[in-house]
Amino acid sequence: MVNEDEHLERPGIVDPDVLPHRSPRSKFRIKISTLLALAIGGLVAISTGAVLFVSTFANIRNTTELLNTSATMIIESIEDDIFSLTTPIEELAKALQQDASTGDVDLTDTDFLKAYFKGVAASAPYLTDLAIVYPDGSLFITTHIASQDGPSFVSATEPPAAGTLRYLQDVKSYDQLFWNEPFFDQGRTHISAAVPAYKEGTFLGAVLVSSTVHHFSDIVGELGSKFGATGFILYGNSRVLAHPKLLELSASDLNSDTPLHSIAALDDAVITQMLMQAPEFHGMDGSFDGFVVEADQGGHLILTITVDDFGSEPWIIGQYSPLSDWSNQWTRLSDAAFVSIGLLVVSVIAALLLARRLAAPIHRSTEEATKVSELNLDQIDYLPPSRVAELNLQASAFNKMLDGLRWFETYLPRTLVRQLLKTGDPNLVEPREVELTVMFADIVGFTPASEAMTPQATATMLNRHFEILNRCIEAEGGTLDKYIGDAAMAFWGAPQDQTDHAERACRVALAIKRSLAEAGVDYGVKIAVHTGPLIVGNIGAADRMNYTVIGDTVNTCARIETLVGDLPGDEQTKILISDATAHLIGPSFHLVHFGEFTVKGRSKKVNVYRIGDADNSPENWQRST
Repeated sequence: MVNEDEHLERPGIVDPDVLPHRSPRSKFRIKISTLLALAIGGLVAISTGAVLFVSTFANIRNTTELLNTSATMIIESIEDDIFSLTTPIEELAKALQQDASTGDVDLTDTDFLKAYFKGVAASAPYLTDLAIVYPDGSLFITTHIASQDGPSFVSATEPPAAGTLRYLQDVKSYDQLFWNEPFFDQGRTHISAAVPAYKEGTFLGAVLVSSTVHHFSDIVGELGSKFGATGFILYGNSRVLAHPKLLELSASDLNSDTPLHSIAALDDAVITQMLMQAPEFHGMDGSFDGFVVEADQGGHLILTITVDDFGSEPWIIGQYSPLSDWSNQWTRLSDAAFVSIGLLVVSVIAALLLARRLAAPIHRSTEEATKVSELNLDQIDYLPPSRVAELNLQASAFNKMLDGLRWFETYLPRTLVRQLLKTGDPNLVEPREVELTVMFADIVGFTPASEAMTPQATATMLNRHFEILNRCIEAEGGTLDKYIGDAAMAFWGAPQDQTDHAERACRVALAIKRSLAEAGVDYGVKIAVHTGPLIVGNIGAADRMNYTVIGDTVNTCARIETLVGDLPGDEQTKILISDATAHLIGPSFHLVHFGEFTVKGRSKKVNVYRIGDADNSPENWQRST
């Protein structure tokens, strides 16, 4: 410690190179501007470079995932569209099978079947044929034909044909729905599903539902307008089930032996090239196969999935689009990387210039801090404000410190200066025993009500509720102790002495009641008020204190709060106060004696009262003595 005489012998400004009682400093010096330039510029370069690297890596990964997601979405869209055609076929066949087994549908009632299929085809016009193959090999068929004049229906019953009985044996051997091979009939190629129908173990026949391949070509043709892509469905590796070009090919080349056009007849160079090479990549979880092919029109990206649910040959469902449609994402990513590198260079240059600007006020504050270390307060000027927020805060803090030190040096000891710089009295938070009034406010039925609410709705409701309570408590100088779930606890009489703490608590209870009514809340609230001795002050560990109250008065108030639910009437907010509180409040409050009750934890019974004020209490309320 430096004595007063030694302090008076020191000069006003000390040479920073040689300080008394200190070992010589290192001769190596570095200017603050150079240090800041190296530190800030280096940190900016490292941090920005790291961010650039991480963001570029993340963007590459995100772009890859985005392209993968886009590809999956396109494939799933095609798959969903295809299943939108095949699912009704299966559902109609299974529905007739079920209805026939229960007797709700008579498969020999051809008039009913005509009307039935006509109704179904009205909502699903791509269902073109319904056929019933009876056990004797005879055939009933009703056909939906769409034309410019509107839909028409043709029905016919045909005698057994060669091979029909053999087909029935195949149907019965499957014993469940299966898809037939594509077949050509009446100038159209059909895709059909068949299912055997039984009633009480008797075979009734086979139910066949079909659609034509041109419906599938219509579906994949919509990809052009939706995704700018060309869709297709291959039946195996040699035939075409659906393609936009398929509608342009003549059906005269098809017959019962050749129901589908070949890939060669389609003359699609992209698909032909795809079938000659292996996939180059696969989607996430193997959701699709990807091909990159070079054709006369340029590079193309092909996405396909293979479905084995529709017959002996797999369906290869896919689409292709120009490779440039997908590479644009990578072009934008590379452009962003070049821009980021440019920003890195600009940031480093700006950091160097900023370092020089920061050096001047830091150097000034260092000079003034040296004077402070020698307590030469009369030689120190206030630091000027700065446009830099941190430097301005530093200047403000330094100037306040200077004021405080001048108070210390001129009038008071050092410890009292610290207290002058503070606003609170430390004695106010020391634990002490004093009579206080405690209030509990709890929402009625909150737990079951919250189970029907979303977490966000629950939080919003509680925040609004506690905002109302807190506003009323603060208006009467109360201390909000804590929130306990949907309940709030507050007390009056500390830290500042409040001789009217009981009346303040009662006014708050009535204010909460009015405020909740004005807010139009749709829930009930229970409020209890009790007065008694409590220990109040900082309670807790050395590094974690709470200014709170403890004692039996708190427990008793909580017990009274449980009695509020028994109050009669349909008021949204109900209030009970104890007799200890009632004896401390003035005549401006109206009280009605509710009863004397035994509460848990107390040997004596507690008298409780309903409370209201002069403005809004019922006329029959009278003060109880």
